[in-house]
Amino acid sequence: MQVGILVTNYNTWDLTSKCIENCLNYADTFIDQFVVVDDCSTVQFENQFKQITLIKNPANAGLAHSLNKGIFTLNTELIFIFDSDAWPLENFIIKTQQYFFSNPKIGIATFETENLSGKRSASYETEPGAISLVLGQQLYSRYQKYFTRRTSDITVYTCAMVIRKKVIEQVGGFDENYDWLELDHDICMSAKRKGWEIGVMPLRAFHKGSGTAQEVSERVIRYYENRLKLLRKFNKYPVGKLLNTLIIIRLSFEYFAINTIGRIKYNKKTIADKSFSRSSLVKRFLNGSI
Repeated sequence: MQVGILVTNYNTWDLTSKCIENCLNYADTFIDQFVVVDDCSTVQFENQFKQITLIKNPANAGLAHSLNKGIFTLNTELIFIFDSDAWPLENFIIKTQQYFFSNPKIGIATFETENLSGKRSASYETEPGAISLVLGQQLYSRYQKYFTRRTSDITVYTCAMVIRKKVIEQVGGFDENYDWLELDHDICMSAKRKGWEIGVMPLRAFHKGSGTAQEVSERVIRYYENRLKLLRKFNKYPVGKLLNTLIIIRLSFEYFAINTIGRIKYNKKTIADKSFSRSSLVKRFLNGSI
């Protein structure tokens, strides 16, 4: 199986360079193509790697567009996708080829990822449903930890993903209607509905996972916007009015708690930020703009 590697970069060239170096160091056989897509970085950098094809977007177009530009440039049977802050921790190409050859129904797979402390970090989760919005991010995270088990019904993250070119051809690449949230869920759910399975390979990769700096209110609002878009696209948001009511009740309770007992724990700036996200979301659910 021919293999290609895709890495996206936006003002993270130091990390991207480490990713490239580790991919090359742990490549135990030939890499047919290696593409890096830079999403119009504002920080200047110089490419020192002759082994890669560097593509620069003329304007900042977002992660989904950059991923699509990269995957449609690659003409290999398997495509490795790494975030700039993720890379393999062991020889990875031959084992990946063997894994996909032995599992012809697997269309997308992920590595077992580790964080800076060497501890396991999340590289997949159970396919999300409406309960993720009814409970909210924090409660849903605990729900997943204690009440869901690893099954075949998973989606894997783009931080360290391997995908068959056939899957890309069938689903049409990443949906550019999302920002960088939900891209991974969407492409995995699309692949599964085409008959493919999702897997976790017995291979280790590092993922720093620092995330993008943003206010809590912005992160919470973006989470709801993108998750609702995903669930509605795949018909996983039934009885929408009832679900909206449950979500409004929880958000209203959170708003009340933040502005009462939250004053013991949070400073004024944090209270204002958290309150804004809850009140904004309640208004948007009530007026139907979300």
